[in-house]
Amino acid sequence: MPVEHRAVRETIPVPRQDFPVIIRKTLVNRPQMIFGGHFHPQFELLYIKRGKLSLCCNKTDLQLEAGQLAVLNPYDIHTAYSEKGLLYYYCVILDPNFLGGGSGDVCSTRYIQPFAHGDLHFSNVTTATAPCKELFERLVNEYTTGTPGFELAIKADLLQIFLELYRTVPFSKLNAAERQIRQREGKRFQVLFQYLDNHYNQNITLDQMAEIANYSMYYFSRLFHRLTGKKPMEYLRNLRLQKSMELLLSGMSVSETAMHCGFNSPNYFSKIFREEFGQAPSAFLVPPRDR
Repeated sequence: MPVEHRAVRETIPVPRQDFPVIIRKTLVNRPQMIFGGHFHPQFELLYIKRGKLSLCCNKTDLQLEAGQLAVLNPYDIHTAYSEKGLLYYYCVILDPNFLGGGSGDVCSTRYIQPFAHGDLHFSNVTTATAPCKELFERLVNEYTTGTPGFELAIKADLLQIFLELYRTVPFSKLNAAERQIRQREGKRFQVLFQYLDNHYNQNITLDQMAEIANYSMYYFSRLFHRLTGKKPMEYLRNLRLQKSMELLLSGMSVSETAMHCGFNSPNYFSKIFREEFGQAPSAFLVPPRDR
């Protein structure tokens, strides 16, 4: 399985509907937004192998380091950043229904479905136990090699990981009102995050963001910061800078990249790019012969 050297905004494309599991390794070697604010109905597990990850999940800022595990429950709104240095982690995304059996299966009804429906909620950060570390290595190996029967092996290991989490990680029960608030916030902000991702190069104001999310200006700014760990315009600036990095690496010139990403001045773009990444945009230009 190849290592991802350039993390981008996360989507959840499931290669196989009959095997709704994604396992990947990601290496990040510069400060950047790993993925912007989003949520999904799958579990997502991030096992930090090296470096540090800044995570904002459900209005809480979290810092993870090597040996720790982020447990992102279905519908948790989460944003992640690599602040500095090298970051290397394993990511596992799975449909919780893949772990359960039929409707009458006690393993599904008692243990899996309460988390899938949002009734129960794991704490978002824990230290990976020795059994968990071994299971993650086995998952990556099985997914990489694709040896006959790997689907069975991966499902068995995922069930073991879920059991380890169930027995070692604190979890809480959400009442109906809390679930409704989270679902409402999630839906409103998902619309906004998608809009920003598609229109990041346009002149977007704070008023527009609040209107898209259907909140008052005052409440929107506070809630956005709690959900993402960033102020709205700071988040938009980081998103534009992340997109600019991708364009520079694809061969676009500095001035073209600045304009394409919504920066009216190439000089201003170069200034904040250097502040964010520690190098000038020109350092990331690809020579014509290497494109």
